[in-house]
Amino acid sequence: MNKKQISKAIGILSMNLLLMLATAVTSAIAAIAKSFSKEPISKVQLIGSIPQLGQIIATALFAYLTFKMTRKNLGLLAVAVVGIAGVLPAIYSNSLNLILACMVLVGFGTGTITNVVPVLLQENFEGEARATAMGWATGVTNIGMMVFTALGGFLGSTNWRNLFWVYALALVVFILAFILIPQDTKLQNTDKNKEGGKKESFWTLLKQMNNLVYVLYLVNFMLSLAMMTFLSNQSIVLAAQGKGTAYVAMVTALGNVGGIITATFLTYIRRFTKKDTIAWGFIAFALSFICIVFSSNIVMHIIGNAFSGMGIVLVNATAPFEMSILTDQKQFPLAISINTLLGSIAGMIVPMLLAAVKIAPGRDSYIAGIVISVVTAALLFITRFGSRVEKEQGKNK
Repeated sequence: MNKKQISKAIGILSMNLLLMLATAVTSAIAAIAKSFSKEPISKVQLIGSIPQLGQIIATALFAYLTFKMTRKNLGLLAVAVVGIAGVLPAIYSNSLNLILACMVLVGFGTGTITNVVPVLLQENFEGEARATAMGWATGVTNIGMMVFTALGGFLGSTNWRNLFWVYALALVVFILAFILIPQDTKLQNTDKNKEGGKKESFWTLLKQMNNLVYVLYLVNFMLSLAMMTFLSNQSIVLAAQGKGTAYVAMVTALGNVGGIITATFLTYIRRFTKKDTIAWGFIAFALSFICIVFSSNIVMHIIGNAFSGMGIVLVNATAPFEMSILTDQKQFPLAISINTLLGSIAGMIVPMLLAAVKIAPGRDSYIAGIVISVVTAALLFITRFGSRVEKEQGKNK
């Protein structure tokens, strides 16, 4: 990338720093519960999960909003919503209902960012530069989670209300995005072809999509299945080995560096994985399960979490990139929003799916995770999915 491309990438990817801010609030749930002792603890716990409602709403509206606003302005609006809604509980914290409402708005903002960042990357980068930037996006998200969770914990150590001031950093992100992201033009919801400006509906755009996009939706579902199986069962697996909560938090945090390193060097990694980057991502997931469930060694547990982060980056960076190849400028916002929505739903239903097929939490779920990851990788290798996407790219040129 040249200097101009790097500055655009900084502006766009800075928004991803805000994606995991909601996790910082979860560390204060116990303290918040004491302040609202008359409220049921289950209602206080919604502070950590209710942002997902806002994310689903944002995802459902995203394709529509891209025809009403430029993508840059939509991103700026999302950052502003995150900042204002996030800081409000620090100023007025006497109502739990208000805090929950603010968290829904925070979720709406982060949900919009999740969708608009890949679209901005599609519009501003081409080829390998786009793939690299999409890889950096996941790394920046991990950095944001580590930094802001630590900063939020520091701010809220004396009073949980102060934790919400961490959202004020959205102002810095807003300034970076405003200055560094080039202004684009609003999409026109018309098809100026031989039919003479016929309006393109949701269903029209959906029917026009390449069939390989639907395969990527399935890949995204398998990613959510593997990722949530790993995250939701790790503490149970390690507890069976006599490891406590602090140990799990430590190996998870240290292993998170694996995702950051993978995102940083994704360009070079892709030279090895070539057209099968997604398949290798699922191989990394399989190794992450193996390192945790078949070892009681702290080094292997950190490596296992590093492999998990690597798998997330390899799949999460490559799938949107390949989706951008298979769709045009109008189809991509719709394609990415559907992908995000399906991923959110899949993540929510993973525990129910495992229970439905009688797979017990803990070790059995990790064995199932190994099978899921290996089978998915094998199918991607056998069908030469990456090569088929590349052929479609050649047709679109």
